[in-house]
Amino acid sequence: MKKLIYSIIAIVVLFFGFTVAFQNRHAVDVNYYFGFHWHGPLVWIMLLLFAAGALIGFLASLRIVIRMQRRLVRTRKELRRKEQEVTNLRALPIKDVL
Repeated sequence: MKKLIYSIIAIVVLFFGFTVAFQNRHAVDVNYYFGFHWHGPLVWIMLLLFAAGALIGFLASLRIVIRMQRRLVRTRKELRRKEQEVTNLRALPIKDVL
């Protein structure tokens, strides 16, 4: 069910993206630093800026993701060690002190 909802959302987003692209086909001028100038369709500029934003967002979250993966590995190792300790304690014979 979740995949179906995500697929429908993706189709709707793509539909709106294509309609915006077809309605904004005129060329625009973009001036950058150091005298760099680019003349091209508005849709390409929007696509390029969207991709750059996605890349910057991915790189910004990468540090947190790597830190959480390292923490997960450490926690799993500790869990295995604790489970082994419990298994060893269960294997010990019980002595009555009374």
